[in-house]
Amino acid sequence: MIFKIFKGFEDTYPEGVEGTDSWYYAQLTPCSEAYEVPCFKGEYPGTRLYFFEYPSGNVFEPIKQEKNVFLERPVYEYKDNSFGIIRYDFNKEVIQVFIFKPDCSSVEIITEMPFSKVEDMINLRLEVSPFVLVKYDIQNYTIDFLWPKEKRIQFEENEFLNFQNDGKIYTSKWIEDPHYREEIIIRDAETGEILERMPGYLRRMPDGSVWVMTR
Repeated sequence: MIFKIFKGFEDTYPEGVEGTDSWYYAQLTPCSEAYEVPCFKGEYPGTRLYFFEYPSGNVFEPIKQEKNVFLERPVYEYKDNSFGIIRYDFNKEVIQVFIFKPDCSSVEIITEMPFSKVEDMINLRLEVSPFVLVKYDIQNYTIDFLWPKEKRIQFEENEFLNFQNDGKIYTSKWIEDPHYREEIIIRDAETGEILERMPGYLRRMPDGSVWVMTR
């Protein structure tokens, strides 16, 4: 049995990143969501976000910890082996999206917007592929695409975006009537029109493929 020792990480619990079996991350923060940061009244210590590469054991911290700055969990893009990270800066009241590319150790800001554009931080997410910044309104079953193109798409009850690809968005919908089941819905990415619907669920795999589990 081989042991790898990571000194100074005794409070760190790496978790797998969806879409890859080569990377793990650890998010060190006293709160779980960005909207909780104001409760610290200007004394939020800042999030530490680590990346662990498997099997090398290399550790990266591409965005340094900063007071009153919350870093969201990373989102993986298989096409160019990159990670998208939402950075909430409560000092400047701006939201930034960073792209971290471990192959060349590069970190780049690809968009920035004021807090006022999103009103609150609830249900703000980065999705793939390519990266898009979206905000869910779970009360009205809508999704607002905030970047790189602004649009609103009406969803059905309990329907959520899974990913997008080749001009289509793939969503999952859960239903209880009375037994639990799921549906896959494929929509046109521009109009939101439903193109196909089938029972089952989707699973993104580490090689970039998508498994469709259906009847």
